[in-house]
Amino acid sequence: MTARINLNFPRHLWTARDSLVLAQNMLALIKLRTSEGIDANNRQFKDYSRKPMYVAKRGARLVPKGGRPSRTGKSIYYAGGYKQYKEESRRRGSSSDSAEVDLVLSGQLMNNLVVTEATQNGFKIGLTRHVENYGYHVNEDREYIGLRDEDVDTLVEAIKFDVLEKLK
Repeated sequence: MTARINLNFPRHLWTARDSLVLAQNMLALIKLRTSEGIDANNRQFKDYSRKPMYVAKRGARLVPKGGRPSRTGKSIYYAGGYKQYKEESRRRGSSSDSAEVDLVLSGQLMNNLVVTEATQNGFKIGLTRHVENYGYHVNEDREYIGLRDEDVDTLVEAIKFDVLEKLK
């Protein structure tokens, strides 16, 4: 699932470069909204799971800290589930610039949310191949890829401004 915006302007008013600049701004809006814990439908993300879990020390996106080592020592047990794993492994402390559920553990998901296409006729925002397997799965539970109504209003105002500047 990607966010696709289609545009239909005369070539002398709108270029692929204009679409790319607009797409980068929309991408920034999505990332900012996500860091605030808000989904594409303008709702708070659902809480992280509290179901007990083990996290392998090897291959984890974020080295597990805290928790209780397993009998084998190859993993860490978190009685409080993913929520506990994220809190203890990130060691954010009491002050943070982002919401509790911000879809950032290692940073890879948000770093790989990019403009995948920008043409004179529009743009597409999606995930790189490095995270698409789990990133689109995350999007099914917590829809972060997309634009809210106010994001669309911002998009329209930005286009309006750019086109009026070119007409001057």
